[in-house]
Amino acid sequence: MFRSISYLLLTVGALVAGVLTFLMLQQPAAPKQALVYPQARNLAEFSLTDQHGQTVGRQDLYGQWTLAFVGYTFCPDICPLTLAKLAGVQPELAKMLNEPLKIWFISVDPQRDTPKQINEYVNYFQQPALLGVTAGHDQLFPFVRNIGLMYAMSSNAEGNYLVDHSASVVLLNPQGQVVAMFKPEMVVGQPPVIDPEQLLADFPLVLALLK
Repeated sequence: MFRSISYLLLTVGALVAGVLTFLMLQQPAAPKQALVYPQARNLAEFSLTDQHGQTVGRQDLYGQWTLAFVGYTFCPDICPLTLAKLAGVQPELAKMLNEPLKIWFISVDPQRDTPKQINEYVNYFQQPALLGVTAGHDQLFPFVRNIGLMYAMSSNAEGNYLVDHSASVVLLNPQGQVVAMFKPEMVVGQPPVIDPEQLLADFPLVLALLK
């Protein structure tokens, strides 16, 4: 009798363990450096100016995937490093998608970053998918906050202003909705910058979670 009960318990335990293992295997692996929103976030209407002096709005996000990053052209480290890495991995990331993949560099320093300045800056990275945009702070601040990023202006001892900004990269789907955020690699003594190898590893995992 005791042996029969023990055998039954072992059998049930093995069955439960097998079911749990099966269910775990069916779940997409979690990305290491990315946050996937449980529900896509809609954007409010916005009006920005691109590097060619053309107005861009929410409708310009439709029909494409977009990696969005905030910064400024006078940034000494995070911005050029991040844009170089994004420009480098864009072709590989684009192969994973059915729609085009664009990169938006959103300058949050409109006082110095004119469309001409932004155009010269983004052209340096030689990536046709990269578009630079900016606007007055009345448009920039709510838009940047809406996509889940931030920036702040502050003055230093010499009276010049500094720009603090997020180092994460946001992913928007072809419906113009925010769906994920890729976080920078944090290494002591180095600027927080996206790891391109980790981005390539996380990207298909993010797409799987979005299905």
